Amino acid sequence: MNLERVLIAESDPHLAEIMVIRLSSAGYQMATCTQGDEVLAKALNFKPGVVIIDQNITGKEGLEICYELKLHSATRNMGIILLTEEELNLADLAGLGVRIDAQLTKPFKPKDILTQVNYLMAERRAVTKNSLTGFQGWEVMRRAIAERITNAGNCDLLFIDINNFRIYNQCYGFSAGDEAIRLLSRLLLEVTDELESPDILIAHIHGDDFAVMLPAGTGEQVGQALIDRFDQESPTLYLEDDRERGGMYIQKPDGRLEQWPLMSLGVALIDGIQDKYQHALETKIVGEELLKKLKLRPGSNLMRDRHAG
Repeated sequence: MNLERVLIAESDPHLAEIMVIRLSSAGYQMATCTQGDEVLAKALNFKPGVVIIDQNITGKEGLEICYELKLHSATRNMGIILLTEEELNLADLAGLGVRIDAQLTKPFKPKDILTQVNYLMAERRAVTKNSLTGFQGWEVMRRAIAERITNAGNCDLLFIDINNFRIYNQCYGFSAGDEAIRLLSRLLLEVTDELESPDILIAHIHGDDFAVMLPAGTGEQVGQALIDRFDQESPTLYLEDDRERGGMYIQKPDGRLEQWPLMSLGVALIDGIQDKYQHALETKIVGEELLKKLKLRPGSNLMRDRHAG
């Protein structure tokens, strides 16, 4: 995603030209399309920071395009501005899974579109992303959870930790540890993309700790799929001898050898937050407590929160 680029999806060539002139004069790189069924492919190729969509664009309904953009992990974090004939209730649309960052009701002044674009770009620049995984951090997840709690919206949460990651780093080095983090990041994208839902947020909290927001009722499915794939692929990160013996030997200061098992996943599941939690930090504390318990179990495991509200 390039925060210097804006994609305009507008059937009216005159209005599209006005927006291009105003935004390009402010320094943005521009691309346009006039057909709704072209927007997703254009966004995937151009990688804009913001997409401006006419609700009534030819070829596909604008709200459907917004849904598609939030559906794909590669376009999910792009800012969306919807151009409408009359004001829509964005909160109601979000409840239906159509998340729109801003709207402008026609007719509007050219400076209005620049103001909205500048705001969404600044908002995205302010979000710190992990340089290794590209995922946003806990603060973004905290705000998203708080919004669900405030608006009585439900979701499932996963808190994820790699067991024995520190020992793997110690034996194989930090570069190898980075590869383990990249593997988990790729698997997170794969299993969440298979849900075909726009209602997904992945956060890299720190180190080998991640959090995932999912549609209510899908957490166990995603968590178990993640465990299965990690257990299948993570052994390839080890040398053959370590794979065959099922772990690593570490020499302690007194000369004794200590065996440690291969890396595994701990997945803490909070299946629904509605009427259970009053603050986002509560969910994080519960998730961390579950992960501590999971470290006492051998292998990869999923543990469900029993919070009754």
